[in-house]
Amino acid sequence: MSQYVEPRPLGGESYRPLFAPLLQPGEQIHAVAELTLSDLIRRVPRKYRPGAATRGAMAAFGALFELVAVVAELLFEAVFGFFRMIRRITRGRGLQGGWGSQAGQFVIAVRHGYEGAAPMDNNRAVLAFTDRRILLADHLVGVGLRPLGELPYGRIRRVEDRTGGVSDRVDLHFADGSLAALSQGTDEARALVALIR
Repeated sequence: MSQYVEPRPLGGESYRPLFAPLLQPGEQIHAVAELTLSDLIRRVPRKYRPGAATRGAMAAFGALFELVAVVAELLFEAVFGFFRMIRRITRGRGLQGGWGSQAGQFVIAVRHGYEGAAPMDNNRAVLAFTDRRILLADHLVGVGLRPLGELPYGRIRRVEDRTGGVSDRVDLHFADGSLAALSQGTDEARALVALIR
């Protein structure tokens, strides 16, 4: 990669200074790409979400809150899961390989971040391609970048651009054979295909 490639975030500034604190000494950024997980990927099951365990009196209150959250998630999945299932018939599954696969771990990192991170349902991330690794971060407008993880270069084997017509799907194929679907525009899809070869 001889030329630095990067999308412009909201406000038009560069991602390069935002990634600077996350870089190792001497590490150089070659390219930056934004990504959005496909809505075909269902929510991460609670047992796979990172987070700190609560103790004592807060645990009892947390258990009650968990019960309410589980009921709310069941209702959410009953309504939106039906429509997602219909779209899967024509577009395919958004995640193949399960939550323990490399694609599943990638989705968990994007959605919920690192161990101890606040529970969230994030669908967007920024990838920085350096000379050593691929950094994964969440861009918080006005705050900066929050690190979500990193990937060695061999982890993502290829990118399949399935955009065109009414589809905005791009598939990330991982080294273990798993797959995670993204929703990308045509230009962003081409950039990802060019970056991961």
